[in-house]
Amino acid sequence: MAIRSICCKRALAGLGLALWAAAATANGGGLAERVMAARQEAGVDPQRGLATLRSLRREALAQNRLDLRLTVDEAECRVLTDVDASQALAVAHAGLETAAARPDSPAREPWLRLRACRAGMLVEIGEKEAGRAEFEALLALTAQPADAGIRGLVLMERGVHRSRSGDWDIAQQDLISACEQLKNQGPALDHTLCLGHIANHYRRVGDVDEAKRLLQTLYSAARQRGATFDSAVYGFGIGQSQQAQQQWAEAIRSFEEVTEASRRLGDAIGVSYAEHAIAVSQLKLGRAQEALAYADRALGKLDRATDPRQYEVNVVTRAEALVALGRAAEANAELERVEQALRKRGDQPTLALWLNVRATALRQLGRWREAYLALADERAIQGQLQELRVSQQSARLRMQFNRSRDADDISALRQLNEQGQRLRQTQAVALVLFVILLAAVFTVAVRKFRQARHLQNLASTDDLTGLANRRALMAFANDAVERAHRDQVALAVLMIDIDHFKRINDSHGHAVGDQVLRHASRVLAAGLRERDRLGRVGGEEFVAVLPGATLAQARQVAERMRNAIDAARLIGPSGEVRFTVSIGVAGAQMAESADALLERADAALYAAKNGGRNAVVIAQTEDLPLDAA
Repeated sequence: MAIRSICCKRALAGLGLALWAAAATANGGGLAERVMAARQEAGVDPQRGLATLRSLRREALAQNRLDLRLTVDEAECRVLTDVDASQALAVAHAGLETAAARPDSPAREPWLRLRACRAGMLVEIGEKEAGRAEFEALLALTAQPADAGIRGLVLMERGVHRSRSGDWDIAQQDLISACEQLKNQGPALDHTLCLGHIANHYRRVGDVDEAKRLLQTLYSAARQRGATFDSAVYGFGIGQSQQAQQQWAEAIRSFEEVTEASRRLGDAIGVSYAEHAIAVSQLKLGRAQEALAYADRALGKLDRATDPRQYEVNVVTRAEALVALGRAAEANAELERVEQALRKRGDQPTLALWLNVRATALRQLGRWREAYLALADERAIQGQLQELRVSQQSARLRMQFNRSRDADDISALRQLNEQGQRLRQTQAVALVLFVILLAAVFTVAVRKFRQARHLQNLASTDDLTGLANRRALMAFANDAVERAHRDQVALAVLMIDIDHFKRINDSHGHAVGDQVLRHASRVLAAGLRERDRLGRVGGEEFVAVLPGATLAQARQVAERMRNAIDAARLIGPSGEVRFTVSIGVAGAQMAESADALLERADAALYAAKNGGRNAVVIAQTEDLPLDAA
């Protein structure tokens, strides 16, 4: 069952098949329709869906159609994601080995989508570096506007990985961007899948109400179309949200329904996930013996090679039950056998739980110093996660839902209080308790200071585009110029202005003008490197600072930006809106200030405007560039 991330890949196994169906219709349409039917079948019974997909692969091979074969492979990869991770990866590898290094259309799109599934699986089985490298390669291959739907899928996969690893701030940026792209340019199934991942992410960062709202919508839709498997997936997510709200009895009832549905489907993995979730709730209710029984049953149905991440989580839960029963030595042995894999995986929330349970077990064994060190490590991780929760909640409210920031403060304070209470319960020695309580007080003070500082940082962001505002951009430019002079390295700036912006406002209205600014900011930012900085410094004026870039490199970046804007399409209420930009480029010179550098770039921009617009002009130089020293 696709329980691992609520609305995981299997719940919508036919992801993107709608795109492929149109292409296949030109060749009779029969096979395409049957693949779509297999997607519906997988939502009710994954095993039947898998059998159908394998039959369809044989037909695709008989027709010698690489595009059809890769489409079926992607569907099977996603269905297998939570059944057998190694088998899902094998399907992806086999499909990609049949394709060329970079196949032409119509096989290119399913090839990219299958690579995205493989990247997610590599991360899932612990090969994080390989998976991350694949994400970056795919993002580079899908930079063009025509590939926005596939790029959205890749961002979604990367966002899921980052969210599970505790990198919530950058995870949310990926997920929100992915859902926006999939809503505008992807199939409805892709967008629905992304909403499920967003719901799971919101639950992790503490916004349980929003997670439940999304899940209830997805659950109702699955029930209406008779998708038993999908509705069980979303029902599991609702149970997880009830756990996050400490509604333990209600959560147990939700998971029992999922258990029964999984048994009817013959889904042993789904039963294992649900029984593990029941074990967690039983522990919270103080029923350690019942929790241990459920944890044992869950582990008995799970193969470590098939789903290593969930196996490790189950072991930690079983150890927690053993500690509650006073069987500390057994618990410690359980924890030690998954320590190396847990640390390698980098799953910070699970590692924090592992450290907490280990500290309690070591305390029962009288190993006080080791217990204290484990607890200190756990507190450090919890501190990082809590800071991310607070930061992420504020950013999400500002970017997406425009709710009151007070809700973020209340959520943060409640979670801090729960951490302090759990900390006090783990201490038995007066001296250790005293030290930890002092640390907790200090931590609360630091959190509040960081929250206040984070809110101050929001003042450095342009509300309309989300880019750095003039003050923040100038601070970055001054610092970049100082570093360039000190290290004698190149530096360039781009002064960018939207052509005839007033005409756009007058013709289409200010609402469309705002759309143009937001659209331009996204397209311009996509052409920059990670260390570059883009900011909005005026009405329709942007500045990009490129540390380490020579004048020739800066010109290439500027031309890429200009071409991307020229090719971009923006659909407004009254139809398509096309616009261009003019760009002035200047490279830093010896002993030149940031203001002087920007003035030369502005003069070059003025020349581009006077020369007919939609152009890039290089500023005149009066001295040697920095990289020529």
